[in-house]
Amino acid sequence: MALTPTERKRRQRQREKELAKEEARKGGDAIASFVRTPYSEWAKNDPNLDDLNQIAGIAGFQIPDFDNERDPEEFVVDRDAYGDVDLFGEAKGALGRAEATIGILQDLTQLIAKSVNEYKQSEIKARLAELEISDTTDRATAINEAVKLNKMLDLLKKRVRKDFPQWKVTGV
Repeated sequence: MALTPTERKRRQRQREKELAKEEARKGGDAIASFVRTPYSEWAKNDPNLDDLNQIAGIAGFQIPDFDNERDPEEFVVDRDAYGDVDLFGEAKGALGRAEATIGILQDLTQLIAKSVNEYKQSEIKARLAELEISDTTDRATAINEAVKLNKMLDLLKKRVRKDFPQWKVTGV
């Protein structure tokens, strides 16, 4: 028996809905075709995310929960400020939001570290300049203080590495 146009359209919409649901889960990662459980379901029982929220709370900010499949785009606070720029590429659903959050937190950490580093270097250089023109401290004390401050500057010129587990699977 042939399907009526209404039934064909209903089935087409159902297929499109299922396909959209599947695409939302993928997010451009190479493992997307192997994923059976949405990240939002898995994340509900992940103790790491409880720790994440606790640590973020200590710093005074809140990370969006990953307990639903909303795209990262939906969490942007002031979308108009960025115009039509594609902020998240293929990032979709909770997994895409988590991956985007990793990148954003890395960028934030780098910017804060750079700011603190530059502040400390400028303060140390100011103390060194004060030591050069100061005539109230004896020469031996000034030299010892300058050596200590220069060691601090040397430490601040070094780079720090943090080791992360790989979270993206691309190019396979």
